[in-house]
Amino acid sequence: MSYKILGDYIRKVDNKNKDMKVLNLQGLSMTKEFRKSTSNIVGTDLSKYKIVKQGQFCCDFMSVIRVHKLPVVLNNLGEDVIISPAYIVFEVIDENLLLPEYLMLWFRRSEFDRYADFRCDSSIRGGFQWDELCEVELPVPAIEEQRKAVEQYQSVTNKIKVNEQICEKLEATAQTLYKQWFVDFEFPVPSATNPELVEGYKSSGGKMVLNEELEKEIPEGWEVNFISEYVKLSQGLAVNASTQHYIQKEGIPLLRITDLINNTKEIFISDKVDKNVIASESDIIVTRTGQVGLVFRNKIGVVYNNCFKVHPKDGLNPEVLYWFLKTSEMFHIMNYLASGSSAQLDLTHKQFYTIKYLLANKHVQRDFEKHVSPIGIKINILDKQNQKLVQLQSLLLSRLARLEGN
Repeated sequence: MSYKILGDYIRKVDNKNKDMKVLNLQGLSMTKEFRKSTSNIVGTDLSKYKIVKQGQFCCDFMSVIRVHKLPVVLNNLGEDVIISPAYIVFEVIDENLLLPEYLMLWFRRSEFDRYADFRCDSSIRGGFQWDELCEVELPVPAIEEQRKAVEQYQSVTNKIKVNEQICEKLEATAQTLYKQWFVDFEFPVPSATNPELVEGYKSSGGKMVLNEELEKEIPEGWEVNFISEYVKLSQGLAVNASTQHYIQKEGIPLLRITDLINNTKEIFISDKVDKNVIASESDIIVTRTGQVGLVFRNKIGVVYNNCFKVHPKDGLNPEVLYWFLKTSEMFHIMNYLASGSSAQLDLTHKQFYTIKYLLANKHVQRDFEKHVSPIGIKINILDKQNQKLVQLQSLLLSRLARLEGN
């Protein structure tokens, strides 16, 4: 197989934002995508920032030794953006020989990140730098083969995005339903004048009582208490010196926060681990460090101790609990309760247990489950489809190494 030196196909670009025409400041994510910068740029001289034009790349060489991968992004946003002057911008010299999109596929390969990580340890200059990137070898097949590989990968990517958009709409529908039932108290009840019709509980004159703790009226028969009365928390496997021996090449997926978000499975552990730490499909998982308050389910595997598994006690319906935890209000409450720096928050058991919970009667909870379960089933089906599609993406990326070079 004929491999080519990447340095023969790329060159650095250093265009500063001197005339201040570009104001779209972007950061680089660990998933090799742009993310809207959250930096406070008030008073910042943006003329010193670098412009990344459509079809150009930017990368953060400084992070490789820390995150064990190269954060590199191809600008396909359809507009110019600016990035930190600490990052490197580069472009393909001749797109008739090497497609930028094809090169980006190569950068997405896990083998490439392992190579970059290895060069960090072996480089006499320390870390992974421009020279090391230029020394990368890769197959550069005919341009038609490159286009075919890009089209195959992009079709899978587009399907994933469509599924994600559908899931977002379904989740929004479920959230609207939850608010209607448990915030506005307009859950359906038979009409007093026509039993064949249904009306909202509160607007139809359903009996309400003042709750002093919440300082508002709630439906009669509902109760308020700390959430510790209704749920119990457990944790997954803490990976440390005493448990490192469980890590192996194949086995049970060990899901980190990044895996939960991106539907990836990169770390595996032995099946000899304590079965109590293995998450089942129905478990509700809440992140408790770093990105606090993200809520997942239908994730089979083991999670780090930076997540809670939330188990409802008798009397609390799992569907009601799940959609309660998924509300934006709960996300903000968990982040408010978490301690530590803004960069690394930590939500403890004790802090979580201080959350106040409004428990509806069993009849309302059961009816809500009947209404919302079909939505959850559809989301679960699409989520599983995306997990398989992500695996297909990995397979397509692995095949790049077998493409014949020119």
